[in-house]
Amino acid sequence: SIVLTQDVSSKNAQRGDVVNFKVAEDLVVSGQIVIKKDTAAKGSVIYAEKGGYMGKSGKLAIQVESTTTVDGQPILLRAAKGGEGADKTGTVIALSILVGEFAMLKKGGETVFKQGTKITVYTGEERRFRNDGNSLIAEQALNGTANDKANEKVVVYIFRPSKFAGGGLKPSVFCDGVELARMDNGSYLILNLKPGKHIVHMTDDKKGYEINMGGGQTYYFRVGIESGGWKSSGKILLEDNDKGAEEVKKTKPLDSKKIKDKTMVVDGTD
Repeated sequence: SIVLTQDVSSKNAQRGDVVNFKVAEDLVVSGQIVIKKDTAAKGSVIYAEKGGYMGKSGKLAIQVESTTTVDGQPILLRAAKGGEGADKTGTVIALSILVGEFAMLKKGGETVFKQGTKITVYTGEERRFRNDGNSLIAEQALNGTANDKANEKVVVYIFRPSKFAGGGLKPSVFCDGVELARMDNGSYLILNLKPGKHIVHMTDDKKGYEINMGGGQTYYFRVGIESGGWKSSGKILLEDNDKGAEEVKKTKPLDSKKIKDKTMVVDGTD
C-alpha cells in the first residue's frame, strides 16, 4: 500500500503532472524488509478534466509508477485510480426549465484525491535478492529478464451500465486511436492488450486515459452519457477494479456484430 502525500484536484491538474506518494508500511518478504515504510513513490496524472458549465462533472485519474527498494534501486509499480465529481447536468436541465438560461452557468463538482488516500499497488517487474546476514543483496533476474510478466496480456473491460437516460445513444470507444465498437446500453466488451502504454478514449483522444499497463493486470472503464448544451455525448471513466467487476456482472457481452476491431477485442459471447 502507498498513500498520497498531496491533494490532487481535477480543477487544476493536467495530464503529465507529477504526483507524489509514500509507502504506507514495510513490504516484508520471507522475514526481510524489501521496501521500507515512508519510502517515496512517484506517479503522474493520466487524465484531468475540470468541472464545467451545464453541470458537467470534473474527472481525474492518476497512476503510480515507481519506488525504491532497500538497496537503493528503483522498481516499477503498477496501479491506477480514477474518479468523477458530482454530475449536476440533470439538476441544471431541471433548473433551466424553471429559472431560465442562468442555470446553465452552474458548474459540476470537481474530483479531489486527498492527501493520505491509500492505493494498493503491484510491482511491475521481478526483483531477486539473496540474504546476506542482516542485509539483502540484489541479484540478476533469471534468463536476464527483469519482468516476469512481460509476456502476459493486459485485460481491459469496457462496460456501459444500463440507464434509461440516453439509452438509445451508442457512443464509440477507442483504444490507441482505433475504434473498437459502439457501446449498446447495458453491454461490455473485453480487450487483450500487450503490456505497455495505451490510451483508452472516446472520439477525442485528448480526453483519454494514457496508462502504462503491466502484464497480467486488469482494468475497468465505465462508459456513460453526459448531457451538453444541445446534445448528449459519451464519457468514459476509469473504475476501481472491485466496483468494475461487480458492475460488469450486471451487463451482457456486446453483440459481436457491433465490434469493429477484432485485433484487440475478445468475443465475449464465446
